[in-house]
Amino acid sequence: MTKYFIFSTIWFLTSCSENSTQQRETPHQQAVSPTIETKEKVTSPPKKNNSQPIDSVFTPIDTNFTTSTVLLPKGLSAQILFQEKNDKVLVSPNGTETAPAKGNHDMLAFLPDSTTPEKGQLFVSHELRSGNPLLGDGGGATMFTIEKQSGIWKVVSPFFNVDFSTVRDTDRNCGGAVAPNGMIYTCEEHQGYSNSYFYLNGKGHRDTSDVGNLKFYENIGYVVEVDPKTMKATQKIIAMGCYFHEDIEFMDDHKTAYLTDDKEPGVWFKFVADQKDDYSQGQLYAYRQTEDGTSGEWITLPRDTASLFNIRKIAIEKGATLFMRHEWIARKGNKIYIAETGHDHTDWTKPISQGGKPAKHLRDHQHKGNNIYEDVYGRILVFDTQTNEMDVYLEGGKLDATVFSNPDCITLTHQKGKDYLVICEDINKNNKGRVPKYVKKKNHWYNELYFLDIGLKTPSLSDLKRFAVTPMGAEFTGAIFTPDNKTMFLNVQHPHWRNGAPYNRSTTIAIDFP
Repeated sequence: MTKYFIFSTIWFLTSCSENSTQQRETPHQQAVSPTIETKEKVTSPPKKNNSQPIDSVFTPIDTNFTTSTVLLPKGLSAQILFQEKNDKVLVSPNGTETAPAKGNHDMLAFLPDSTTPEKGQLFVSHELRSGNPLLGDGGGATMFTIEKQSGIWKVVSPFFNVDFSTVRDTDRNCGGAVAPNGMIYTCEEHQGYSNSYFYLNGKGHRDTSDVGNLKFYENIGYVVEVDPKTMKATQKIIAMGCYFHEDIEFMDDHKTAYLTDDKEPGVWFKFVADQKDDYSQGQLYAYRQTEDGTSGEWITLPRDTASLFNIRKIAIEKGATLFMRHEWIARKGNKIYIAETGHDHTDWTKPISQGGKPAKHLRDHQHKGNNIYEDVYGRILVFDTQTNEMDVYLEGGKLDATVFSNPDCITLTHQKGKDYLVICEDINKNNKGRVPKYVKKKNHWYNELYFLDIGLKTPSLSDLKRFAVTPMGAEFTGAIFTPDNKTMFLNVQHPHWRNGAPYNRSTTIAIDFP
């Protein structure tokens, strides 16, 4: 779910601006003889490098495939803020009726209080498809206020249900971000091609009547705008297309956004709004990489609603580059880091025949012949918004005891003078060496969270620093930091019930850094 979001992004960009400002060199005249003058440059002393290794922040931990709790480095602990079912959520902001909290916590957004640094609102999305007569069918979100008191984060407001009835509910809310205009944008990770797919025999979206001039299923699969002040959805952004929306990253021009598509094959999209701070209308583009992979161009896509509902197919027919399930993204300046999670085995004969072309790194390393691609571990990509170059930053795989596989949620943090990419795994399966054999027999998932120094130009797996391990059956999602980078908020999604309390239900936690 990424990133400092807009608030911490503003802090980060301001910091970068201050640090990059150089003092002007001023000429100073000094007489050395009655007839000869020289000019001597007076320069500021070199700045000290105050950066410290990540070991000064935490001691990386060993892998563990038996834990029923969240494993963290020595000296750090998790404060539980919000839990599925255990906490009661107000059905409406001004009402008194409550309902057990939804689960499958995914995206997190932290909206700092303007007057109190250690206070703010948390937005937690729910990656669900099930029916809920009180809190709304499908996905959804919960909002509440937290404040640090005597060194402990505490919930200081009721838990509020975000109202998506204004857009006829939402489905499988995944990643998202806070845009420069202050609105929250949450991504629907799935789309369907029939009403029955979402009805789920009465266990999903129960009202599948038309939504305006759209069939119900045509109203699912978008980026959804939420007003954090009213805690209500304002619109589904049809102009950004209908597909497997995983995440979105906004640029500082208040118009441009990059979007990921969690499909195999998926497409890398860019959206440019017609007007600043109004993302309701704009132009959607699809990325086409050059043959050598050193650059690329943006294909202009049609803007009519019928085309936008089938926009991936249209993009592929126009020659868009094919990727292997893009998940979350995180930006530093003009570099966007992308978690490409991979997919074990796929036949791309049809999309290639339609006009799509696999990305260069997939053609070079994952192609098994006859349009078959196998991508077991996935990777981290980096995209340059100035040159349009897409390249592999870190390839997944095995190294000694480390198996880095299927990255999903990613975010950025600044610790002790260095910038780190925080990477959460979501392994596709328990096979192909992703876990030890004894864990494969258990048939339960364990995922890890790593820190990676992005100051490294060509990092290797040995540069990953393991920060946390999930309890059995879970994945970490939604990782974000407070603007001062002293606290990380994190979701523990779908842990196994056999873990026992507290990690037998989806949980939102806070972890303070020294």
